Amino acid sequence: MTTNAQTVETNKVNIEKASLLAAIKKVLPGVERGTTTIDGADQILFTGASVSSYNGEVAVTAPCNTQGLSFSVKGMDFYNLVSKMNDLNLTIELSDKKLKIKGGRTKAMMALLDASVIRESVGALELDKLNYSPFTEEFLGGVRLCALSGNVESTRGIAVADFGETSAIFGADTNRVCVYPLDTKMSPFWVDDSTFNDALKVGTPKEYSVSDIWLHLRYEDGAVFSAHLKDLTPYPVNYCTTLVGDIDKLPVFVSGRLPSTLAEAVSRVAILASGVDTKNTKLVELTFRNEELELYAEKMGGEASETIPWETPITGNPQEAKVWVDTAFLLEASNKAMDFILTEVDGSPALMFKSGNYVQFVSATTK
Repeated sequence: MTTNAQTVETNKVNIEKASLLAAIKKVLPGVERGTTTIDGADQILFTGASVSSYNGEVAVTAPCNTQGLSFSVKGMDFYNLVSKMNDLNLTIELSDKKLKIKGGRTKAMMALLDASVIRESVGALELDKLNYSPFTEEFLGGVRLCALSGNVESTRGIAVADFGETSAIFGADTNRVCVYPLDTKMSPFWVDDSTFNDALKVGTPKEYSVSDIWLHLRYEDGAVFSAHLKDLTPYPVNYCTTLVGDIDKLPVFVSGRLPSTLAEAVSRVAILASGVDTKNTKLVELTFRNEELELYAEKMGGEASETIPWETPITGNPQEAKVWVDTAFLLEASNKAMDFILTEVDGSPALMFKSGNYVQFVSATTK
């Protein structure tokens, strides 16, 4: 999206507020909100044809036509100021190392800042020289499934790596493993948990490029989101690949489809679930019976239980199999896949959830 700007004079332009605001919003993921770690990390740079941000880990560039007017200001302050102005069109003027902005009855002034770090850092990415490959339709859906939430510890992030003759998306932490096999081959990469969440704030990326230590995502309007890559070597790709590849070898104690009312029941019972560690992890006990699933939680001074009839018959011989599982993990997994298997991984109980190509393992315990 480009702004609709008309030059009034060399250092003064009239700009449509909505277009300017939309362009600034795209680059906010690259603006540092707290203590800055590098010079200019809390700034945004307008070059006349684009706007950019760079915080050392993420760089974002989006089209923004200011008709040759080039300047850099504090990013969040400028965004908040523009968003609060009432007029549909704004006047921006550069004068005496200051930016003057007027909209309706509101006038404001902001200091112009040195943008050399952003300019050099974004320029070094050489975005116009990159070769991009298109995302398949299934990729972003796979990323959403493998992005782990509800965790009290940092997850390992999203990785794409070889999976047989094609590639797969991986998400993993100390208690969960997610794998989404793809039908195509992709360049391997590993990024932090927040990368794709931030990237989706810019829009829906259409293409990607992997270069040196950067993952670049390009959008339909030409905006580019760039994120630092992590060294893929320590990521447990081999373990995840082997685990999924050996699914048919895993013991199956109980299998079936979770009741559609599970989430509501968990939210009620979990009220009386005690925190079991310093991170206040709340556990609920699942008891598998032929006719129903029972949830149970306890804490000092109270307990709660609820039974849920199976909506479709389960298979296996549960014999009142019991496991304890983190309530947040259970809710997160059941929101993505309802088909389950109670199994054992590395000698410990685990729940496996499956939906199409997507597989997630959640560790459990007998407490």
